[in-house]
Formats: sequence, C-alpha cells, structure tokens
Amino acid sequence: MKYIYHLKPEPFEGTSLIPLNSMDKSSSLYSKHAQKYEGREDLMNVIIPKLNCKWNDVVQFSSLDPQIIALKLKEFRPELKITRAEYFKIPIEDIISKHEAVIFTKNPNQKKGDFSISDEDIQILSDESYTELSQVPELTINYWMNVKQNGGPYLWFPYIPHIFVKGIIETERFEICSLTIQ
Repeated sequence: MKYIYHLKPEPFEGTSLIPLNSMDKSSSLYSKHAQKYEGREDLMNVIIPKLNCKWNDVVQFSSLDPQIIALKLKEFRPELKITRAEYFKIPIEDIISKHEAVIFTKNPNQKKGDFSISDEDIQILSDESYTELSQVPELTINYWMNVKQNGGPYLWFPYIPHIFVKGIIETERFEICSLTIQ
C-alpha cells in the first residue's frame, strides 16, 4: 500500500484538514498557519495547474514519511526541536477515491523566489503515477547543507514531491503516528 503524510496541526480542532483559504481570515488559526509564508507571501497566490486553484486552496501532503525527514534533518541541525509530534499516514486510495489531487515536483532549476508552477511540474495523483519515497532526496540534503553553511530556514520538505489535495479532508480514518528524534 502507498501512503502520503501530513504533520498534524497543533492544536488540532475537529476532524478535518482545511485549506488555508477556507479558514476564517480573522481567526487565530488562520494567522498561525499563514505565518509559514512570511517572506514567501507570493506563494499564496500561485495557481496550481490541473487543479485550477490557488496554493492555499489545497491541503499539502508529503510523499516521504516525516519520521525519515526528522532523523535526517537532525544530522544537519542537532538542536532540532519537534513542535508537531504527530502526523497522519494516509493510504492514497482514501484520497484518490474522494478528492481531486496532484503530485507536485519542484523544478530544481527554478530561481530562488520564483514560485511559479508549470504544467510539467504537476501530475494527476493515481496509483500508477505515485511513488512513495523511502529516503530523503539528494536535492533536499544539498539544500540543508547550503543552509548550514550560509544560513537560512531549515525547511522540512524542499524538493520532496508534494501531494496537493483540493478541498476539506476528513481525518477520522487516518492513522496517527508519533514523531520522535533521539
């Protein structure tokens, strides 16, 4: 079985994952999640090809288990602290059968600050098109090495294919895993 992953929001209220643009913009929940885009505000207005919606009209998932990411990231950032200790592990069949979804693979040749997404970067999510990763990609490791040498934010998911799912996603059937670093 193939899975996708999503860090469980903290605090998590209710039973649904909600795109940022579906949240009440005057709420503290919206403000907290919008902070992720400080310095990258242009990303919030990017249109996702094939879904024909904005970046913040989707819920984003990872093709790599966050536990694998955390353990590898800790090698570059020994003081790494886990702020969200749980994550959802979701069979892709639960998404494909209910939602429009695509796989986004960032173009590694794109210039810093260019958040555009082309049709070539997007593939419709299906059992045939999706490959779950089992290790951190070399491009991600290179990104972290550059941050360690030159400074900047240690993003968790650079160059890891994202799965964009349009709409509100019910989580009641999803497995919840604990994230730990030793």
